Amino acid sequence: MVVKDIVQDSLAAGDVIALVSLDVQGAFDAAWWPVILKEMRDCVGHQNLHTLTKNYFTERTVVLATNSIRMQKELNRGLPQGS
Repeated sequence: MVVKDIVQDSLAAGDVIALVSLDVQGAFDAAWWPVILKEMRDCVGHQNLHTLTKNYFTERTVVLATNSIRMQKELNRGLPQGS
């Protein structure tokens, strides 16, 4: 309701508004990050949003650890559970 109120007030004042929402609990499971970043850079035109997203995707790893082994892999798509 807070977001709705902000949007309504901004529209009534004649302001230009934008809302960005990311559902990371499944939205990027198969998406390849370089393509997302390229499209954002080409279409959005807001450098700070592109930089924020690029930083979010930077140095992401997934680790599998058991009693006898530990494996680590750098990710370039998808997101680990609970990230």
